[in-house]
Amino acid sequence: MKTTLHRLVILAAVFLLGACASPGGIREIPLSMPDGGQATIVAHNQSVPDWMLARDKLALNFIVKGKVSDQQLAAVAAAEKACRLYTGTVRPNDLVSVLSNGVLYGVAGYIGGDLGSRAFPGAVPSQYGRYTGDATSLGGMANGIVSLGGQTYTFESCGREVFGLFPEYRVRILMKSPY
Repeated sequence: MKTTLHRLVILAAVFLLGACASPGGIREIPLSMPDGGQATIVAHNQSVPDWMLARDKLALNFIVKGKVSDQQLAAVAAAEKACRLYTGTVRPNDLVSVLSNGVLYGVAGYIGGDLGSRAFPGAVPSQYGRYTGDATSLGGMANGIVSLGGQTYTFESCGREVFGLFPEYRVRILMKSPY
């Protein structure tokens, strides 16, 4: 009972603290190429890990030739809106992601602890199984939380595909690594 309560408290704290932040303010970074060409990188000053970003506040980092026009900003805003909906559709439930990892790791830990303890005379396999199951379950939930950062990669991939279809806007999406 006490272990279950601890798990629930930890899980509640994670969800209260997680997935509620937004990326920071926009920075425009001008570039001068050796041939005299100009470009602008538009980046969001992100101060939290990807898994803490709220899905409805995700934003694209991008680069354009020259200065950013109002038409390009409007196109990026339209792509962001569509890609937020897409990300919400293909990654619908954060809780399932976290809990399924916790259960999977916990079951594997229980089996491994139970089997491994049989090599030691006098060991009680079910006690070792419960201990390793609890420990690996928490590790699995942590891994599930980290995997929530994949929503950012899904969002950026969507934006990249959108602007690949509409080259007339001359916007290129800058993607972060999924790792």
